[in-house]
Amino acid sequence: MSGETFVGSYVLQRLRQLGLKSIFGVPGGNSSDLILRVTRFDHAPDYELALLDLIPKAGLEWKGNPNELNAAYAADGYARISNGVGALVTTYGPGELSALCGIAGAYCEYVPVLHIVGYPSVEIMNGHKIMHHSLGHGTFTEFHDMSKKICCATTVLMDAETAASEIDRVLNEMLYQSQPGYIGIPTDICYTNISSSSLQTPLQAELPGNDSGAEKIAVARIRELIETSSKPIIIVDGGATRNRVLSEVEGLCEVTKLPYFSNPWGKGAVSEAGNSFGGVYNGLGSKPDVKEAIESSDCVLWIGKLSSDFNTAEFTEYIKLDKVIEFQRFWISIDGRKVDLNMKSVLQKLNEHFQSTPLKLEHAWRSMPCTPYPKLESGVPSGKMTQAWLWPRFAGFLQSNDILVIETGTSQIGINETRFPKGLRAFTQTIFGSIGFAAGSSVGAFIAGKEQAGVNRNILITGEGSLQLTIQAFSDLLRHDLRPILFILNNGGYTIERVIHGLREEYNHVPMWKYGELLDAFGVGYETKAYQVRTCKEWDDILREKTFSEAPCAQVVEIFLDELDVPGALKAIGKMIDQKNAKK
Repeated sequence: MSGETFVGSYVLQRLRQLGLKSIFGVPGGNSSDLILRVTRFDHAPDYELALLDLIPKAGLEWKGNPNELNAAYAADGYARISNGVGALVTTYGPGELSALCGIAGAYCEYVPVLHIVGYPSVEIMNGHKIMHHSLGHGTFTEFHDMSKKICCATTVLMDAETAASEIDRVLNEMLYQSQPGYIGIPTDICYTNISSSSLQTPLQAELPGNDSGAEKIAVARIRELIETSSKPIIIVDGGATRNRVLSEVEGLCEVTKLPYFSNPWGKGAVSEAGNSFGGVYNGLGSKPDVKEAIESSDCVLWIGKLSSDFNTAEFTEYIKLDKVIEFQRFWISIDGRKVDLNMKSVLQKLNEHFQSTPLKLEHAWRSMPCTPYPKLESGVPSGKMTQAWLWPRFAGFLQSNDILVIETGTSQIGINETRFPKGLRAFTQTIFGSIGFAAGSSVGAFIAGKEQAGVNRNILITGEGSLQLTIQAFSDLLRHDLRPILFILNNGGYTIERVIHGLREEYNHVPMWKYGELLDAFGVGYETKAYQVRTCKEWDDILREKTFSEAPCAQVVEIFLDELDVPGALKAIGKMIDQKNAKK
């Protein structure tokens, strides 16, 4: 990799080194001569076109999107399933602003996504020219300043001499924090030659090691706390996934044989097929015996803990905090005291320690204190489809190595009643909760899965209200031959909002669409199938239908539900939220 390379090529080659294969975004351009104008260092009507020509030369594939918001969501989903990074390219101004909602979601959910923005030339910016896509002030820093709030590191490459070091700084910080980064590339900088020697120095993809002495003390104390307790448990939260410690967590669950649970954000992080899996803990929204088992525990190893409203059923978790051993990316907490030790290394040392010297659990659980899910009902009730029937039966349809993307809202809560098979990979957006996220992110997630070996089926479950925000994702799902199975819950509006407030108000209604015809509308010439489910029997029938299950093509299943029918946990949570809001 010695010699020279373009600045634009440098950042793309760095992304390729990190395992990225596909890059998302929206191209600009109004005529066929734009790229020629850009490569001659003139300004162009859309500023990122110069970079797009370099993408295939770096060994990457361009996966263009209908809009920048969908592109940001796709990059997020790609990073989650590839277990690496995601990236998108937009133009300065309107393009980048359209992506900010997606970048903000990645920021708070700890997803490393690089946002590359094509800027006007340095000459134009230094000359304070009033350009299209700007605010008309002759200044060009406003949009960059906005992104600083939702990115862990940002830069605009105004000087080719420092471009390589600036690119590496942003990427290293993005990897270190597991959050988005932002790199602005002016048109005249993009094709400037720089030394490629820095490409031989690997980026810092791993966290630095811990102090060995402090780590030994922590491991010994954790062992002591487990062995002297009578009801030790493990809770696996979403931070375990986002901080890439799932293999360590699975090892810990296996070597300790302790009952382990997940939170809504962490659902699917660990196998739900094992005998030691106890269920999903969501405060007031939990199964009663699961709630009792967790809240009575006198030693809780909580990995990747997140105490947000949606992850705790409006802060109704009642766990003895002085009994919690908390594991976070950069620190752990023991006996209520934070210690600067990254959890990945501590978990590795715990596994090694327990394997060589097994735990002595003489006073601990003799049997599982709870069952993770209710027993499935026998027979099929007559009458229309219900949430109570939907989610438990959905478990029988899911298979190992499926990818499942779950929309925020009703689906996000209902899915906690669905037992996942071992090997299924699933995610939702618990913290940011941006409706429409699931459809957009499924594009990136399914593309990442297609790049890997052994992925089974691509499944999206969403509500019709959320889908209307990002429906253009259907075009991408078709043209990239992802053969998705798309479950759409149609309850005539924003049901989760109705439960919280405005039961029958007009603002919680959405327009009715012909969802079964959308695949044909958003992609001409593709094989597609559409189904409707109105009764419990029809739901069971479609889930057992062999051809449907094999996913030979893109398929839509429209599930009709009563507008006030919600999962049981949502009824309790919605009532509590409305009461809290009424007091304000």
